[in-house]
Parts: sequence; structure tokens; C-alpha cells
Amino acid sequence: MVKIDKSLIRGSLVLLVAFNLFNLINFIFHFGMARLLTISDYGILLTLFSIMYLLAVFSESIQLVIVKYASREDDKGKLKNLLRRALKKSFFVSLFLFVTYLVVAVPLSYLLKIEYPLVALTGFMILLLFALPVTRGLLQGKKRFRSLGVNMLIEGVIKLGMALVLVYIGWRVYGAIAGTILGLMIAFFLSFSGFRDITKSKEKKANVKNIYEYSRPAFGINLAILLFYSLDVILARIFFSEVVAGSYAIASILAKTIFIATQPISRAMFPLSAENKTKKKSENVFLNSFVITMLAVVAALVLFYFFPGIIVKIFSGKSITESIGLLFYLGIAISLLSLANLVLLYKLSLGKVRGYMYLFLLIAVEVFLLAFFSKDLLQFSIAFVTAAAIFLWGVIFLVGE
Repeated sequence: MVKIDKSLIRGSLVLLVAFNLFNLINFIFHFGMARLLTISDYGILLTLFSIMYLLAVFSESIQLVIVKYASREDDKGKLKNLLRRALKKSFFVSLFLFVTYLVVAVPLSYLLKIEYPLVALTGFMILLLFALPVTRGLLQGKKRFRSLGVNMLIEGVIKLGMALVLVYIGWRVYGAIAGTILGLMIAFFLSFSGFRDITKSKEKKANVKNIYEYSRPAFGINLAILLFYSLDVILARIFFSEVVAGSYAIASILAKTIFIATQPISRAMFPLSAENKTKKKSENVFLNSFVITMLAVVAALVLFYFFPGIIVKIFSGKSITESIGLLFYLGIAISLLSLANLVLLYKLSLGKVRGYMYLFLLIAVEVFLLAFFSKDLLQFSIAFVTAAAIFLWGVIFLVGE
């Protein structure tokens, strides 16, 4: 019998409200972009975001590592030391990756059929994708969910407002990217207000040896999740024409609202599971999270099955036959990925991550299936569902102690 975990429920509710408001803003952002941009331009925008999702593996890994440490550390002086050292290291690593990205972007722009200056501009997000998770990880680890939620909402509002204005005046995809960068930048500087008590405390040297050992599986697991999450849009851009890839991108972003909407549950679960000393309490936290996630998944799939045409029309302002036909299939794939993400984060919170490298074999399976079954979008989407099912199976049976 599942015992209701009140701290999980409270944390989940705060994050659920904040994340869903953030997701609503993000949905309005994509809603506006899908209407203001052409189908081809919107496909370009989503492809560029997918590249950033891959690079965001560093962001997610950094945040999980900071959360893990902060959830078990009560000394504010040591937390201040961790914050300073993490931000310093993040800056130098992100600067190196940004320069590397600018070089790699030359052949990448040719392969994806996107002009180089636009691909290069997107790279500025890298600098912020390393810094922001440090401060947000501290907020999440200390269970300051309200401050974390407010910070995310600030990012979303600025991103939306600036992008709409810039795209409307004719900046097209450049405007959407510029608005996103501004939102991330301002959110980073404002995130410090959530832990002034820590920054004002006397700094003490923190023992971070275990953090680096923990960072390897955290990085690997997040890389696997984000690769699986992002590769379908990138591969669709390679295998199909610009308009067809744009139609797929519209269905894909709608389906991925399932993953985004269930993120608050796993994020609230992680620090609670990590700080629990007994196996029974941690299992109960996970079971609560699983039930809530399943309810969200089922509700979304029901909507996608019965009302795909209405959903696509409301979102894009167009009745796109290809997108309508794919929505339910992509919804199933993303639902399976959402469950896999929950299980992986639970195992990571307990340190049960042996065998996580097998996940990259499953990513190779995904690439093979999507490449081999790319005759048309329906075949491509069913291959994505199959790959997601295999990935979930691998998460359950191949990753563990």
C-alpha cells in the first residue's frame, strides 16, 4: 500500500504550479512562434533548440549534482564555498565549449541547412546553461521550491515578451533566439536573491570529492535522456524536406509537453529521495511520484487521441494533416520516455546507477530505427515509439546496483 508522502505532495504542488505556469508561458512562446513564423522557420527554431537540449546535458547534470550535495549539507558556509567553486569551474568549461561549438557550427550549419550566424548566435546559450543550474540546483537542494519557481517564471516571461516583439518587428528566428538568451541571462542574475543567507555567511571549505565521483553517472544519465529527447527532431530535419520536418516539429513539441509537464514531479522527488536514509521511505516517495506521473500521462494521451486536430489547429493556427496524424504516436513515445526519466532519477538519487553506460547502446538503437524507417513520417514516428519502449525496458532492467 502506498503511503502518501506529504513533503513530496507539498513540494510537487509548488513546483507543479510553477513549472506548469512556466510551461504555459513556454507553450505560448511556441504558440506565438508557430503562428508568426513560417512552417520552415519554425522547424529551424525547434532544430536549434534541440541542439541546445543536447548541450543542456551539462546543465541538468550540474543541477542534479548540486541538488545531491545541498540536500545533505546544512552548513551555509560550506554551501557558499560550493557555490563559488562551481560557478568558477562552470564559467571556464562553458567558455571552452562555446568556442568549440563555434567551430563545429560551420559544418553543422551546412548539414542542417541553417545559416551559420543563426547557429552561432544560439551558442551563446551555452554560457548560461552552465551558470544557471548551479544557482537553481542550490535552491532545489535546499527545497526552496517557491524561489526556484519564481525564478523560472521570470525567465519565461522575459523570453516570451522579448521574442514576440523581436519576431513581430521582423527578426524572425533571430528574434526568438535573442529573446531566449535574454530570459536566461536575467534569470541567472536574479536567482541569487533566493539564498542571500548563504551568500552572506562566512565561507568554509567544502569537501567536494564525492561530488566529482557522483557527477559521472549524473552526466551519463542526463546525456542519454536528452539525446533520446532531442535526436528525433534533428534526424527528421536531415531525412525530410524543410516543410515536412516542420510539420513533424509541430507534432513533436506538442507531444513533448508530456515530458515537460511531468518534470516537476521528478524534480520534487529527487532531493526527497536523496535525503531519506531508509529504503522504505525512498520507495514510498518513488511510488507517489509514479502514480502522479501516470495520471498526467494518461490524461494527455486521452486528449491526443480524441482531439489531435483541435490541438494542432489551436497551437499552429493551421490544420496540418501530417502533424495531426502523428500526435498520438509521438505522445506514446514521450510518455514512455517520461517514465524512464522518473525511474532513472530515482535510481540516481539512491546511487544505484551501475550499468548506466548501456543506455548509449539504446540510443544507438534509436538512431538506427529512425534512420532505417524514414520512408515517411508515420513510419518514422512508429520507429520512435518502438525505440522509446526499448529504452524504458533498458532503464528498468539494465541500470541498477
